[in-house]
Amino acid sequence: MKKYITLLLLLFGLVLQAQTRDKFVGNWVANDGSVIIIYIQDASYYAKADGKYVLIQMEKKSDTQLYGGTFYDEKLKTEYEAKLKLTDDNSIKLKVMNGFSGKTIIWHRLSSLERRTNEITAK
Repeated sequence: MKKYITLLLLLFGLVLQAQTRDKFVGNWVANDGSVIIIYIQDASYYAKADGKYVLIQMEKKSDTQLYGGTFYDEKLKTEYEAKLKLTDDNSIKLKVMNGFSGKTIIWHRLSSLERRTNEITAK
């Protein structure tokens, strides 16, 4: 009987952990092949690519949207207002705005298989 209770508690814990996992956090890849790492720090979302910040202080509006932060364009040395939206579990639509104009960038989740392939290719 104790085995069943222990197994039940373990399964319940795994289900709870899977449900509370934040879908934004993780490794993403842009169309140019750069890898973006999104993480949470002090209740805000940040992202780095090649060790440099690209998203700064994004706030969660819903389970599928982040607002209120900025996107830093390293090439132009400029910050833009940014919004992120999960289109599905494996795709993010990043909208960067500059006044009345803007552009949309799509990032795709980098699976563990792709990460391993990239590591092998880099060696």
